[in-house]
Amino acid sequence: MKEDYLALETRKKIYELISSSPGLHKREIARELNMSLSTVDYHLHYMEKKRLLSVKHDGKYKRYFVADTARTAAEDKRIMPLLRQETPRRIILFLLEHPESIHKDVCHHVKKAPSTISFHIKKLVEAGIIEEISRGKEKAYVVRSPEKVASLLSTYKSTFLDKAVDKFVDAWASFGKQ
Repeated sequence: MKEDYLALETRKKIYELISSSPGLHKREIARELNMSLSTVDYHLHYMEKKRLLSVKHDGKYKRYFVADTARTAAEDKRIMPLLRQETPRRIILFLLEHPESIHKDVCHHVKKAPSTISFHIKKLVEAGIIEEISRGKEKAYVVRSPEKVASLLSTYKSTFLDKAVDKFVDAWASFGKQ
């Protein structure tokens, strides 16, 4: 039945891209496949209606995942949309390498305004990806499931096109934490 829905080459390409790079949004898919936004939109809507794809809203974008739950676990669907965003990804990478860092250190490393870092940290805490640790007057932050996040970064390393991800994954693997 699924094969019938994927009979069109365009639809099949979109499905395969989402399968290999879960959590992409519509514009990223269109750019990656060099297709018009309207074509991608049509096929995404069709596959969503036929339950080939599932969608996760991250507030700004609709992120697409293959609906096969064995392929993409609920935890992955919670983490991937934030890993697909540059600033949250940079915060997560920094915290993986420097657990229990305070807000000031995150701001300094990520090179964003304190209010921007606060906004993204709040999103990451609400999503359950990082947690706050009270340190007297300050709060420190730590990634809740570092092995899971590192595994997702390793698995989808080639889809991030981010040298920081490459560097982290190589370092993580060299320490045998993978």
